Formats: sequence, C-alpha cells, structure tokens
Amino acid sequence: MDNSPLREWAKSTPFLPFGVTMSNGRQIQVTSPEMIILGRRWDTVAFVDEEGADRVVVLQHSHINTIDAYDPVQFPPTPE
Repeated sequence: MDNSPLREWAKSTPFLPFGVTMSNGRQIQVTSPEMIILGRRWDTVAFVDEEGADRVVVLQHSHINTIDAYDPVQFPPTPE
C-alpha cells in the first residue's frame, strides 16, 4: 500500500536487506521482499526463526521508529 513506510524498501530493485526498529526497541530484520505484506496501517513480516519455527510479526506504522539497511552476512539477526 502507498501509506506503508516500508514500501520503498520492499519494492527497491535490487532489493537491499533492512532492519526495522520499533518503538519498544524490538528489531526485525527483513532479508527478502517475499517476507513482507504491506498494509494501510500495519505491515506483516513472516520468517523462520533460528529454531525453525514459523513466525509472523505485525508492525503498526505508528510504532516504526527507524528503517536502516544492513548486511546480513556481517550482522546476522540476533535471537529474540
């Protein structure tokens, strides 16, 4: 959706992995555009965690603090 703060990041060509920091300090790493469903008030990120379990995180737009590029090879995702 046009209102999503992640839209430009999700649709960039070539895709660049990025991290989202939420207002509660939680960080979500997005390593593929297929992980994201864009919405008008929130976005959804789906991934497999380090234990092999499917995870879904809903990111409310008003709680997104920062969006930053990162290198997943140099900075692997940290466990929650």
